Amino acid sequence: MGKRLSDTGRARGFRPGQRRAAVHASALTWAASPWACERNSRLNRVTIRDVAELARVSPASVSNYFHKPRKLSDATRQRIQQAVDALGFVPNDAARTLRTGVSPVIGYIAFELAGATTPEIAAAIERRVSAEGMYMLMANDTGSEQRERSYLQLFAKQLVSGVIIAPVGNVEAELARMRSFGIASVLSARHAESPEQASVSIDHVAGGKLAAAHLVELGRKRIGFVSSSLALKQVADRLNGALSAVHSAPGVTLEVIPVPERSVEAGIACADAIARRPPSERPDALFCANDLLAIGVVQAFVSSKVVSVPSDIAVVGYDDIEFARSTIVPLTTIRTPHAELGTAAADLLFAEIDALGSAGERGTPHLPRPQIEFSPELVVRASTVRQ
Repeated sequence: MGKRLSDTGRARGFRPGQRRAAVHASALTWAASPWACERNSRLNRVTIRDVAELARVSPASVSNYFHKPRKLSDATRQRIQQAVDALGFVPNDAARTLRTGVSPVIGYIAFELAGATTPEIAAAIERRVSAEGMYMLMANDTGSEQRERSYLQLFAKQLVSGVIIAPVGNVEAELARMRSFGIASVLSARHAESPEQASVSIDHVAGGKLAAAHLVELGRKRIGFVSSSLALKQVADRLNGALSAVHSAPGVTLEVIPVPERSVEAGIACADAIARRPPSERPDALFCANDLLAIGVVQAFVSSKVVSVPSDIAVVGYDDIEFARSTIVPLTTIRTPHAELGTAAADLLFAEIDALGSAGERGTPHLPRPQIEFSPELVVRASTVRQ
């Protein structure tokens, strides 16, 4: 397993706690963007006392609204929120960020918070962010492009130093706009389309090809690809890789088997449906888009005793999560480097923050940015080869 790196982009010369944040003097022009509130020009003239007076509460209640909101009733919180919106008030920490151009916060947006790989990636990012004396705010877009953009707008308004995002949709235009006012960004788990967008990704086309080629080499002729969300680029890349291996193998076919989600439960339901088919109409191999699906498939086949794994149907997963090797039939899978990806994304974000900082008032340098791509690895276990 290796990685390709167009530019190391390592951040140098800073000890933990001394990281320069990417909110420069030019970043203050963010208020002119469509995301910003026009009232922010009055930031320095609005105080907690102003908010308290308009909301008819005490200054202490306004402070609690930002720091201990549970102490307040719903009605009080609503009045304070209305006053904050009306006055364009920004809490002291955010106002300090605007005045000094320094933010200790980065944002991380994941498209699948409950996914098996997200916690390991997030933990790796958090370790690096913490080592720099900074903080990470994590958001889950629940697979919604609209919510994804809402979180980008939220992080933009908070003037975080940078954003790491594993996107559902194409967000590169939004990220370019954020860079124009000083917020660095890195695409995670997806290769950037623009050379000016930094990214850390996995070659999922190669991963899909590895999985299907392994099944073809075993003599399997009817391969099923099990997944949801084919519109998600990472999943589509795995399918395209599998198709390339199948198309080069005479007599081999590939059937796309859709499921509602990439979970163990969906894998169980999929296997039950396949087991109900006549034997001649069943696939003799399944490539599942992630390990959770594959684990569910194997569990259902073994429990039903109708289909034997791997004699009747060989099963390949994707990601090599912790449980892949400890299932009732250990799972053949495509290993992807989750922790390494998270660490690389954080390192690259710090390099992007420094690059924006060195650009100063000249703005974002329109130069090709580093695009790191990890190579996946086939791990063969008993779900495809009896051991």
